[in-house]
Amino acid sequence: MLADATGAEVDRAGRIATLPDLTLPGHPEVFVVGDMIALDNLTSVAQVAIQGAKYAAKEIQNRIDDKAPQEPFHYFDKGSMAIISRFRAVAMVGKLRLTGVIAWLMWLAVHLVYITGFKNRLTALLHWAVSFLGRGRSERTTTEQQIFGRAALERLKGGAADLVSRPGAYEASRELLETTRRAELEAQAAEESRLSDEGMRGVHSEKASR
Repeated sequence: MLADATGAEVDRAGRIATLPDLTLPGHPEVFVVGDMIALDNLTSVAQVAIQGAKYAAKEIQNRIDDKAPQEPFHYFDKGSMAIISRFRAVAMVGKLRLTGVIAWLMWLAVHLVYITGFKNRLTALLHWAVSFLGRGRSERTTTEQQIFGRAALERLKGGAADLVSRPGAYEASRELLETTRRAELEAQAAEESRLSDEGMRGVHSEKASR
């Protein structure tokens, strides 16, 4: 909807191409953050949304205060964490690689820190406690298929971003397909008209009377 309203380019995943300051081309008053942006092959993770939102908020405040604009948005990778199952997780922070219980505790702590509001944090703790004591099947697990998929993604130069078309490429390919399909239909219609004019389509009235 935003792309249709502003004429911005989108990729196959529907993400919008933004300028380095997270604004839309021709619309400096519109900021785009989070999963909606297609910029520098950024992945759709929480930290991209958090840092992008902080950048946009500060830029808006600078405009209100008549201050100079910021430098182009630069994402700072704080690392990656993933919980596998009970007492098991992986964490990568810079050159540090952790697994097992320590990584699991780090995952819990980091997620609590980034949850906003005391009520939400308490709710998350209670939910985790119920899941932990109940020994339910809701904990995350990593399957063999996911491991193979991750290994395949790592072989791509741009990672998962290589599987998504560049902004504008999807629109261009769709327009080409529509033009080609239109030409095919027009050629088919012309051929049907020719066959009808030459009496090779339908039944003549003389034959029908017999």
